[in-house]
Amino acid sequence: MVILIGVLIYAVYTDMRHYKISNLCIMAGMISGLIMTFVSYSFAGAASAVIQAAAIFAVFYPFYLLGGLGAGDIKLFMALGCFLQRERLIGCLLTALLIAGAASAVKMLIFEESRQRLYYLGRYIRKAAFTGVFDEYETDLAQKRSVIRLSLPVLISVILNCAAG
Repeated sequence: MVILIGVLIYAVYTDMRHYKISNLCIMAGMISGLIMTFVSYSFAGAASAVIQAAAIFAVFYPFYLLGGLGAGDIKLFMALGCFLQRERLIGCLLTALLIAGAASAVKMLIFEESRQRLYYLGRYIRKAAFTGVFDEYETDLAQKRSVIRLSLPVLISVILNCAAG
């Protein structure tokens, strides 16, 4: 777990500083996770980790296409899949998403641009639902203060889930 937490700390640092998670960090995390899983659980464990990472990609990639998640966030989730067994992985993902949701609610209370973005999204969904027309969704409304970065919630969730046993 020390390696995973180290990878996550570096991911949080680069995400907070540059609004991007380094591919080198993600690759190092995925490779070290696969190696550790192979050593601990043999080939079957490593194969299971690869399948988990692929499943995470399949589940979360549509959210990236919709603009709801960044590519680095999905790759970070995939790296978690290389380290953690299924039950702990699901717990970490759910905890991270709950933490991010709470942070999003707080940001909506604090920052006006977050409320404006939510209002714009509501108008966009209403128009699409009533007319069936899906225009280009304007993502330039996103201000840096209203962006939810998932690297920190992932780090917190891993620490909480590892401490819980």
